[in-house]
Amino acid sequence: MAIPVSVNVPLTNETIDATHKNHIVPDQEFLLQGSVLDTSLGVVIDRLRGLCDNADIPPETFHDHEVVYVLKDFNAPSNPGPAAQGDILRVRHAVDHPELPYQLRYVGYPEIGNHPALLRNCLDVPVSNNVCEFLQELGAKLDHEFVAKGSIMKKGRIKVTVFKMYKIGPGMSKDNLEPMTMSHLVELSVLTSKTDMAVADDLRVLADQLKPLVQLERMDYRRLGPP
Repeated sequence: MAIPVSVNVPLTNETIDATHKNHIVPDQEFLLQGSVLDTSLGVVIDRLRGLCDNADIPPETFHDHEVVYVLKDFNAPSNPGPAAQGDILRVRHAVDHPELPYQLRYVGYPEIGNHPALLRNCLDVPVSNNVCEFLQELGAKLDHEFVAKGSIMKKGRIKVTVFKMYKIGPGMSKDNLEPMTMSHLVELSVLTSKTDMAVADDLRVLADQLKPLVQLERMDYRRLGPP
């Protein structure tokens, strides 16, 4: 079996020049999350289109399949805590665009601190489509999987995603999925580095402009277990 081949980690346009000069990779992510009922989705999308860039263009849509693995370090101490639970590795690919590379994402545990948004280590790497077999060979265990369908918008460096999560069960196809809830997840996120922390304030400003339609908070859903 071939090892997945990765390419350069994608960078935002604003950080490419600084990255090349200083050899810094934006491996930190600020994140705010909330939810909106399906019945109010249209109002939230209209508000976001007015706040985000390119308001005259319909939002880009996506339909992704995500598989989540846990890779444990068996040499780690047996004491309870994040280290004992293992590292979370997420593999995502676009269902409607099989020609695109798979995405392997590592997401760290939230950092402690008084930040305007949740702050965690995050690294995205395009890989080959045999990445799941590769992770299993490393000893990673399948934790859960789901399908996400929704829209993506941009506000400067901030990425805005509004999507619904679906269960995957026996006999289900990409056109016949069972929704997990009667709501959509709303996420505001931005990739940065430890030298550029002010962008979290921009994230908070955008979140405040969405009130009272949706309440975006610092949440770590991994504490709740798999969906």
